[in-house]
Amino acid sequence: MKPKHFAALTVITVFAVALALTTFATQNRWSQAKVSGASLFPGLITQSGKIAKIEIKQGDKTLTLAADKDGWVLSDRGGFPAKADAVRALLVKLAQAELVEGKTRNKDRYALLELEDPTGKDAKSRLVRLLDDKGNPLAAAIVGKKRFDAFGASKGGTYVRKPGDDQTWLSNADVDVSLAVRDWVQATVLDLGGAPKVSKVTVEIPGEEPLVIQRDAADPRKYALLGIPDDKKLKEGAGLDDIARAVATIDLEDVRKTAATMTGNDVNVIRIEADGGLGVTLRLRKQGEDYWLALEAAGGEGEAKKTAEDIAKRVQGWEFRIAPGKAQSLLKRRADLFQAS
Repeated sequence: MKPKHFAALTVITVFAVALALTTFATQNRWSQAKVSGASLFPGLITQSGKIAKIEIKQGDKTLTLAADKDGWVLSDRGGFPAKADAVRALLVKLAQAELVEGKTRNKDRYALLELEDPTGKDAKSRLVRLLDDKGNPLAAAIVGKKRFDAFGASKGGTYVRKPGDDQTWLSNADVDVSLAVRDWVQATVLDLGGAPKVSKVTVEIPGEEPLVIQRDAADPRKYALLGIPDDKKLKEGAGLDDIARAVATIDLEDVRKTAATMTGNDVNVIRIEADGGLGVTLRLRKQGEDYWLALEAAGGEGEAKKTAEDIAKRVQGWEFRIAPGKAQSLLKRRADLFQAS
C-alpha cells in the first residue's frame, strides 16, 4: 500500500472510530441527552483522503499545515514537523461538528460571538480552510467563541459561520483552531531538567565580562558564581540556581529556517556544560521586540551522546522565537547579581 493511501486510510479510520464512539455514547443511559443537527461539513469523512492542506487565518496572521510523505508539517515555517495527532484531532472535530442552534444573522452582532470578518485587524474570529493538493477548497468555516457547558456540565460548543453566509450557529463541537505555533508542534526544543544535569553555564554578552556559574561540588543542588571581585557582594537571592534552571528547559513560540550560524556583534552566546560531557551552545539575538535562538549540541558519552544527537537532529537548521521572559532569564549580566556599591 502506498504511503499516501495508507495516510488517507488512517484519517478515515480515525473519523470512523470517533463517530462510532459518539453514537455509542448517545445510546447509553450514562450519556447526556443527544445534541445534534445538520452537519457543518457534509461528506467531509469521504473526502478526508483528499485533504492536503489546512489554512488558519486571523487578521494578518496565518498558519498553514500541509501533508507530506512523513506526516504533517508547517509549510509556512519551512516545513517544520507538526504533531499528527493535533491535526487529526482538529479534522475529527470538524467532521463531527453539527449545527445545533441558529443564532443571529445581524452582522452588527457577529463580534459578540467572535464571528466577525476574520481578515479585520483586530478580529478574534478565525478562518479555517481545508484544501486539496491543487489548492482547491474542500471545506471552510469561520470559527468563533467557545461556549463552555453549552450542552451540559461537560459538553461545550463553538460558534461558527460559513464564509459568505449571514447565518451564525452554535455547533456541538469543541473546536480548537489556534494560530499559536507551539500548539501544533513539539514545543520543547531543549530539556536538560533530568539527566544529564547542568554543571556549568557561561553567559557571553557582547562588550561585557562573561558570567560563569558552576555547580557546587559540595552541594549539587546549588550553583556558585566564579570570579567574584573582592569589592563585590552578591545580592540576597541572586538566583544563580534560577539561571541554571532557565537554560535547562526552553520552549519555542515560533520557528523559522536558518541558512547559517547566527553571528554578529548583537549575538549573545550561552554555553552549557552538562554531565557526561554534553555541551550545548545557545545563540540568542533580539530583532525588534522578538528574541530568536539557535542551538548546537555535541560531545558526551553514552546517554549524554545520545542526548546531543537527539538535540542536533531536532534543531539543526532552525531558529526559534522564545518568550521575552525566558530570554531575560537567560541573559543575566554580572551587574544584575551584585549589590550596589
